[in-house]
Amino acid sequence: MKQDAQETPVDGAWLRLDDLEYAATAKNLEQLRPFAAPFQDTYEAGVIAPVLRSEALTKTDVRCAALHFKRVLNDLRSVWLLLRSGYTSQAASVAASLYENALGTVCLTISPKLVEKYLNSDSGKLPWSPMAMVKMVVEHEGQVPGTDDFENQWRALYAHYVWLCQTKHPTLPSVVHDTSASVVQEGYVVMALPNVHPHDLPLKAQIAIIALHRTHESIEALVTAFGFKDNLPNTHRFAERFSRAKDEAWKAYEPFLKARNPISIQQTWFPKKYPPIK
Repeated sequence: MKQDAQETPVDGAWLRLDDLEYAATAKNLEQLRPFAAPFQDTYEAGVIAPVLRSEALTKTDVRCAALHFKRVLNDLRSVWLLLRSGYTSQAASVAASLYENALGTVCLTISPKLVEKYLNSDSGKLPWSPMAMVKMVVEHEGQVPGTDDFENQWRALYAHYVWLCQTKHPTLPSVVHDTSASVVQEGYVVMALPNVHPHDLPLKAQIAIIALHRTHESIEALVTAFGFKDNLPNTHRFAERFSRAKDEAWKAYEPFLKARNPISIQQTWFPKKYPPIK
């Protein structure tokens, strides 16, 4: 007859995470309350955007862009779920994916030639690096390559991606910060645990605002490709939702503008190679 093994402290640890995450979500939702409405309005505006139609003729095939935009919306939802659950560095990983897909969405609405290049890519990948796409986006917004404004704008935009990578990659500041979720008197416990500490909130806020802004950029690219260049339509209250999402996202982030962020890119390769031009 088989005897039950003696119970150990780790038995049921996996299942107990459900209870810990449930409690963490309630606490983090309170901390992240100002971001809840912008995430909702952004997502709902994103769902409306692909069905908008203008009387103006659209010259760009947006079907390829829409593939990446759908991933943007999936990523946006995932970022929110991870942030409110307390898995902050994991949220940064998904936000980096959102960033790349958002850039892809915008680039694939710029011109038919870019769509053709994308379709002819043998690897199936976007045929441009994130840095190249950032430069394409900034140029598309009206900045002239080679000017100081162009250089500063693409560097500022790309710095957000570098920061997300600094957070998601196995860097010392990131992994050390992750231990704050399981600190005990004499060190930290090696286990998965959601982070509910207030000093993690600036990190969460930074990830949230980057994810929201890049999603907004994708939405604007789609509606512009559909022929809405000046006045946004209010079909299904699209214009109302989108305007509110952008305003409320910034209001939610403003309190963190001067907050100390545990992750920095000041000592990374990027600002050393590409410092701001004064």
